[in-house]
Amino acid sequence: MIRKTSSRKRLLVATVALLYLCLNGTAQPGGIGGDFSLTDQNGNRFQLSGQRGKIVLLFFGYTSCADACPTMMVKLKSVSKTLGADWKDVLPVFVSVDPARDTSAALKKYLEYFSISAVGLTGKKEEIDRVVEQYGASYEIEKSDSAMGYHINHSTYVYLIDQGGEVKSRFKHTDRPDAIAAAVKQLIK
Repeated sequence: MIRKTSSRKRLLVATVALLYLCLNGTAQPGGIGGDFSLTDQNGNRFQLSGQRGKIVLLFFGYTSCADACPTMMVKLKSVSKTLGADWKDVLPVFVSVDPARDTSAALKKYLEYFSISAVGLTGKKEEIDRVVEQYGASYEIEKSDSAMGYHINHSTYVYLIDQGGEVKSRFKHTDRPDAIAAAVKQLIK
């Protein structure tokens, strides 16, 4: 668990980065994104740069999330149906912000439920925090009286990363699946 002051500083930096992107449109080269390495749902090391040639739809969440994460998974399933055969060129990547609970095995079980051939990633908290910062995302752990003991507030953007590894667009959780599919089709051309 991170101390409140460093958590607030990280949240402030991420908020400023997100505000900048909102005011200036989608990410530009050199803005957000970049290569990273985490552990996938099979226990193997995953490196984003190893996915060149694929279009990546990257998002942050956690398997115990009751709302935003399953909604996003269903949305991506809809995108896959819209794209049809072109979905083979797309790799959904789910980065967990809850490494304490989201082991590789937990991620594997969660992702199998949605059947979209997504990659689930976890790692040490420090590794995940670096990726969150790279992408201008944010999360905050909040204690709760629930059986889980805590929940996590997190940003819900989907980052569209082109075949060369560059962030091309960032979609809000309210964006429709057909808008995401249309942006992906533009990269496939």
